Amino acid sequence: MGVSPRTLRQGGLQRLFTFLLKPLLAALFVTLIFHWTSKPAASKNPHPNISKALVIASTKSSNLTWLPSAYKSHWKPHIYVTDDPRAEYTVPINKGNEAMVYLTYIIDHYSDLPDVIFFHHDHHQAWHQIFSSSFELSQLNPLTVQRQGYVSPRCLSGCENIIELPGDVAPLDDLKGATRDVQISTVLHEFMRDGEGRKVEVPKRIAAPCCAQFAVSKEAILRRPLEMWVRLRKWLIETPLNSRSSGRVLEYTWHLWFGMEDVFCPAEEQCLCNVFGLGQCPTKDIDN
Repeated sequence: MGVSPRTLRQGGLQRLFTFLLKPLLAALFVTLIFHWTSKPAASKNPHPNISKALVIASTKSSNLTWLPSAYKSHWKPHIYVTDDPRAEYTVPINKGNEAMVYLTYIIDHYSDLPDVIFFHHDHHQAWHQIFSSSFELSQLNPLTVQRQGYVSPRCLSGCENIIELPGDVAPLDDLKGATRDVQISTVLHEFMRDGEGRKVEVPKRIAAPCCAQFAVSKEAILRRPLEMWVRLRKWLIETPLNSRSSGRVLEYTWHLWFGMEDVFCPAEEQCLCNVFGLGQCPTKDIDN
C-alpha cells in the first residue's frame, strides 16, 4: 500500500520543525547555563578605591542563595565552611562558632588585608538583624567603617548585653565551671595589651549590640599584633569550654579587640545615618 501525499507532507513538516527546533533549544540551554553560572552584574561602585571583603561563617547545610547581593555590592566573598575540611576556606577545628572563622581569616590574611572587612553569619535574615543581609551589603558605608574602625549593623535605641565584670579571674585552662563574667575577665586579662605590650586593667562593665556580625577596618585589625590573634585562636582551639561558651566570650568582646570603648552603644539615629545613610542625616555626619 502506498504512502499518501498527506502523510508525506506531514512527515516533511515534522522533519523541518525538528531541524529548526534543535538549534533553538541548544541556544536556550546555553543561555540558561550562562545565567545560572555567571555572577550578577555589579552596579557602579561608589567607592572604587576601597577594597572590601565579606567573611561568612557557614556550614555545608547553609542556604547562601542571597550571596549574589555581595557581588552586586562589590564585596569579595570568603565563604568558610566549618564542617568541610576540603572547602576552599575552612578552619583548623570546628569549634567556637563564628569566632574560629573570624580569627582564621585575620591570621591567614594579616599581611594582605583589604580596606574593610564585614564579618557575617550565613543567613539572609535573623532575629537580631534589623535589615536583611542583602540590604546590609548594599547600604553599609565603608567610609564610616574606616573612620570608626568598627561598626555594628544592629542600630538600637539603647544598650543591650550589659555585663558587669567584678574583675575575678581564673586559670585560663580551668574556665569550664566559671561564670560568664569570670570567663570574659580571664580572657581579657590574659590577652588584652596596650600599645607597649603591657597587660591592661579589665573593664568594670562592657556592652555592645548582639550578635557577632560587624565590619572593621584594616587598621583596626592591625592595631593588635599577629601574635595576639594567633594566641587567641590557640586558646579557642584548646579551651575545655564548649563552642557555645567559648564563642560567646568573644561575641561579647569583639568591639574591645578592635579598639572601641568598653560600653559601645551608638545612638540609634546616628548609627542608622552613619552606617546606612538612613534618616535625617546632617551633611557633616555622612560620608557618601
